[in-house]
Amino acid sequence: MAVFFPEILDDFLSPSFLAGIRRKFHYGEEQDGELWEVAGEMLPRIREEAFWESRAHAFQTKADAVRYEDVAMSLGSGLDRLQEWYHKEGLLSKSYMLEVLAGELLMRGYGACNDALSRKTGWHVAGYHFPGNGEDFPLEMLPRLLDRLTLKIRCNAAFCMIPQKSVAFIAELTKDENIRCQGICAGCSNGNCPGRVTRKIGNEVENGTFVSFF
Repeated sequence: MAVFFPEILDDFLSPSFLAGIRRKFHYGEEQDGELWEVAGEMLPRIREEAFWESRAHAFQTKADAVRYEDVAMSLGSGLDRLQEWYHKEGLLSKSYMLEVLAGELLMRGYGACNDALSRKTGWHVAGYHFPGNGEDFPLEMLPRLLDRLTLKIRCNAAFCMIPQKSVAFIAELTKDENIRCQGICAGCSNGNCPGRVTRKIGNEVENGTFVSFF
């Protein structure tokens, strides 16, 4: 188990990070102070508990061309308790800010995870497979996936992960330089998703959607 990518957390309270959140989620400049306050309350809890873990997938197929790595990332249960307190106190704006800030951290975690897996394995990420994403990756596999990875993330009978700000997936790895992961949103056609992000390729803009599993 490794701590959650320090280079991401070190940037969490920076003006550029929070300005990006404000633009992406359409906050006004007058809400900068509240965003900074929520981020400041989140960061000590994240530094204490956030982590990521990966292990070689138990059942490798097409081993000559593809391998798989089980991966989990979590920001820890401290954020769940903080969000519950916001709700209890009626601070719904802060609760939503926590949600979007946590989501952005996990979003950035995918890229950092890609780099870490490349250093660890010598292969690079071609794509992600989430439990519930097709017949080969049924939602019912989630408890087994978590059991192989960590005791710090569990799921309930409805397959909701605890802590809530957690993700688990299977990374498909390859050595083919022509196949590289384009990001968590690549290939999604949901143009109405509020988490939709874009990626510029030359003069073209590619749209995609971040699907949250926490």
